[in-house]
Amino acid sequence: MKIAEASVLLVTCIVLFSGHGVCSFSYDYSATMECLATPKRAQYGGGMIGFNQRTNGSTLSSELGVSNDGLHNTILSLRTIKLEKGNLYTFSAWVQISNGSESETVAVAFKASNGELVHGGETMAKQGCWSLLKGGIVAGFTGVVEILLMSKAMEIRVDNVSLWPFTAKEWRSHQDKSIDKVRKKKVSFKVTYANGTAVDGALILILQTMCSFPFGCGMNHYIVTDEAYRQWFASRFKVTSFTNEMKWYSTEKTQGVENYTVADAMVNFAEQNGISIRGHNVFWDNRVMQPKWVKDLPPAELMKAATRRLNSVVSRYAGLLIGWDVMNENLHFRFFEDKLGENASSMFYSMAYHLDPSTTLFMNEYNTIENSKDHTATACKYKEELEKILSFPGNASLKAAIGLEGHFRDPKPNIAYMRSALDILGTMGLPIWLTEVDVGGGPDQAHNLEDILREGYSHPAVEGIIIFGGPIAAGFKCLTLANYDFEPTPVGEVVDKLINEWKSGRRQVRTDSRGMSAILLFHGDYRVEVSHPLLNSSMSINFKVTKETENITVLLQFDA
Repeated sequence: MKIAEASVLLVTCIVLFSGHGVCSFSYDYSATMECLATPKRAQYGGGMIGFNQRTNGSTLSSELGVSNDGLHNTILSLRTIKLEKGNLYTFSAWVQISNGSESETVAVAFKASNGELVHGGETMAKQGCWSLLKGGIVAGFTGVVEILLMSKAMEIRVDNVSLWPFTAKEWRSHQDKSIDKVRKKKVSFKVTYANGTAVDGALILILQTMCSFPFGCGMNHYIVTDEAYRQWFASRFKVTSFTNEMKWYSTEKTQGVENYTVADAMVNFAEQNGISIRGHNVFWDNRVMQPKWVKDLPPAELMKAATRRLNSVVSRYAGLLIGWDVMNENLHFRFFEDKLGENASSMFYSMAYHLDPSTTLFMNEYNTIENSKDHTATACKYKEELEKILSFPGNASLKAAIGLEGHFRDPKPNIAYMRSALDILGTMGLPIWLTEVDVGGGPDQAHNLEDILREGYSHPAVEGIIIFGGPIAAGFKCLTLANYDFEPTPVGEVVDKLINEWKSGRRQVRTDSRGMSAILLFHGDYRVEVSHPLLNSSMSINFKVTKETENITVLLQFDA
């Protein structure tokens, strides 16, 4: 077992053995999936870890053994450190393998004194170059843990390791700063008379008429007949996915007999209320989720039926949707690959693209951000599968996007791991959506949902969020947002609070002696009215704030 000598940056703060720093870093969102000849410097100067600073009782050792998860046989012990309950720890290291296969997974885990392993992330390491392993954990207890790197590779090399602690308050400040940076823009107003003279003391009323960020909710068939549900939904959300009604088992229960009555009615409701729709889904790679008559079709008949299905549903709603989940959960399942070959998913994306080239096509998967213990759908494996789809002949120019379901079930979501996974997938430069967010029940459900939604909304790579919840009257029993009287539940109150928090609403400012005023506004559509107490006139104008626009100045001129 070889351990590369770690380089340690000098930093302008002292890191204490307890894990607390005298100074605080901003979060480093950077990541790369490239395998580099030379590892980059350690984030945060190495933080609590530094191979050439073995002090304060910390240790470094290595051993060969078998992990208790049955997935790894090489274990490299980096150090023991003390965690503080409630802190969020971001981990990074540069790793490579040797003496074995060309590539292999290397994972980081934190081993508690009782032997429990808390998984923090993984990467695909290679021979002869360095790969970034980025991850993190939320400490559920105060105590000493051993940091382990684990792999099936015979030998792991590691360099420039970093572990840095953030308090919950610091983590929230990262989110707020990121929201100000990626969801808002500074808008300047200049008010003058017709001759160009500045108007001092003009009152500018600013009203946001539409939010740009798609923050939506799943809907189901109850929306067709329940007027209270319709009013509740339309008053809150402008983007949706249908929970089941577009799926194959809903539209073709009997072979050759298609029925789009419910789906069409839901599309009509959405169109009438200005609600955008993500299509969910063309195919589901899970055998259990096929129409009964599909499950045992021979390959030739399955290909014929699948082609008819894709042509039917994609053509029917072409131009009406903002996206399609073409293949659902093809990392966890492989029904179509087993029947039709390894390129089945890639082929269906190609077919959907040629039928509806303007619509964004998602690969939709679960446990990529919500479960660090699931090694099937990690960020690096998600990236590998999506790149395989895009490399299929004819797919290079399709509008691809990343769909992350977000079904959180742990008592305390690992927000640090979630952020690291988003960092990694963000390197692809594609839109990322959280597509089916829900949270397991319990006393902390509302708090956990807020943590997850804030993390998603604040991340620079995320471009949309859809919650899979709703009123109990519509059958939403896991994430219930409203009771039978359509009054908000505790989780519904969280959603309503964030809807209001993430828009500028109604604001007012006054101009200074230069006729100027500036304000930070969320991206979206606005109407502004300007008046002056000494002038018997007012004016109004509409304008947009977009993430692409820089140096926004709105000019307003009184004729008097």
